[in-house]
Amino acid sequence: MPAAALMIEYDQLTKSNHLTTSAQHKAHELLGFRIETDREMGHSAALARALARSLTRAILGHRIRALHPTLISDPTAIWDYGYRDIHSIRIGQKVSVGPYAEIVIYRTSPYSSVEGSLTLEDGSVIGAGANIRAAGGAIRIGAGSAVTQNCVVVAANHKVIAGVARLHNPWDEERCGIDIGANVWIGANSVVLPGASIGDNAIIAAGSVVRGVVPPGELWGGVPARRIRDLGEGAAASADAPA
Repeated sequence: MPAAALMIEYDQLTKSNHLTTSAQHKAHELLGFRIETDREMGHSAALARALARSLTRAILGHRIRALHPTLISDPTAIWDYGYRDIHSIRIGQKVSVGPYAEIVIYRTSPYSSVEGSLTLEDGSVIGAGANIRAAGGAIRIGAGSAVTQNCVVVAANHKVIAGVARLHNPWDEERCGIDIGANVWIGANSVVLPGASIGDNAIIAAGSVVRGVVPPGELWGGVPARRIRDLGEGAAASADAPA
């Protein structure tokens, strides 16, 4: 019997408040079939969505690697960007992106009028599991700089508006974008907040939360990050930034 006919029969059987024993068995049998049918349809839809998502990510990653032949991007890294936003992504020579990093670039967003863009300069490194979100502001990572494992670098955050659900608030358009200079090291599990600027040759200790301006050649750390000491490298950008 076709699935549709079985479901109709099940509905008719279950309308009665006084089912015979045989009718009860029949209803349970049909119910099991109906549940299994729904489950199979749900599995098929879920599989189709997963395959479509995987294919899209594969295409976006392939485009990036094809346009930037010196880019070393782990196959598990996720490149998420608008198909027409490819020109908002600028990648220098010998840039490296580690396993399971997620890089999001959207030039336009319904939450902000500020354009998003990403610049990864020569020899910069994005570590394993790092999350770079260049929407609602520009992110620049300078030559020879490393955003290490599990760091988060986000160009824009939602405003806080009383009485409005956080997820629906527009993004802050005044405090947005991130600029990271040359030869900067950002330690594992750090967060760089919108509006932050980190000068050349600076180091951010692991697990820090960075906001505001970090001067060149200084070691900062903590939550929020504060100056720890001078590194003796001053404001001069390193001409020998690792490639």
